[in-house]
Amino acid sequence: MMSEEDIGRITPQKAMVLLRKDGIDIDVEQAKIILDFLYEIAEIVVDTYLDQQKKVYLPTHE
Repeated sequence: MMSEEDIGRITPQKAMVLLRKDGIDIDVEQAKIILDFLYEIAEIVVDTYLDQQKKVYLPTHE
């Protein structure tokens, strides 16, 4: 699995700036929680997509 440095994670400070542009004011701890949640969701989505692709492209033995 890739480390956080390998994937170039968004910093909590950067998340705060991005969210502030949309009128959402959060602190560093809240930004960390939000980012952790989003990365978990992204990992689930990617894993699900890749699992579905394996099922589509694997030859069936009938």
